Amino acid sequence: MIFSFFASADKLPLIQELTSCSPDFFNHVYEHKEELKNHTNIEVFNQSQAFIPVENRTDTNKNFVYFNSPIQYKNLKLIGYYDSAMDLKKMGKYYFWGFIIENDINEIRDSLDFLEWKNMEDNLLYIANPMIRSINDDIQVWHKNTGTVVGVKTIPAPNTTEKLLLLEKGDNMQLLICSIQGVVTNNLLRQERPDIQIDKIK
Repeated sequence: MIFSFFASADKLPLIQELTSCSPDFFNHVYEHKEELKNHTNIEVFNQSQAFIPVENRTDTNKNFVYFNSPIQYKNLKLIGYYDSAMDLKKMGKYYFWGFIIENDINEIRDSLDFLEWKNMEDNLLYIANPMIRSINDDIQVWHKNTGTVVGVKTIPAPNTTEKLLLLEKGDNMQLLICSIQGVVTNNLLRQERPDIQIDKIK
């Protein structure tokens, strides 16, 4: 099933909304919640935002959900949603959210050709839109990350937070996910991941 809003000229597809790794993504999930309910469970929060719940984002066996039926975008088949949270103490906090896609990783990359991909590991990991901020920056400030070493395989620089889009080939799933990692304060988390209840990271 192809959502009607995928073909609408005045609205970007939901997958494109994800790629900016902006909290606006949750507003768009809310806007299209009725169509999305045909595929998966939707939870509304803050009156005008919504998200796709997983059983437990801190458990690697329960931090994803497969859709009742796939969502088609171009030649891509979105088959599930992934939502992971990890506290690696001195190495920082890591939050990931996005889609599980059935297609081959290079097919996904080629279909999303409006992004400037950086090859981190051939056929395994690509990144796009890398951003960085210092803990001293205003909470809404993000800078383009021009560093050559970024991504989940490395530790963010001290006193910084990174945000980027990841295209990753996992053991049994291909992931197109956003990541915010490093120094993630509660205020920053509320801004970037409004779907997460701070008092129970689940």
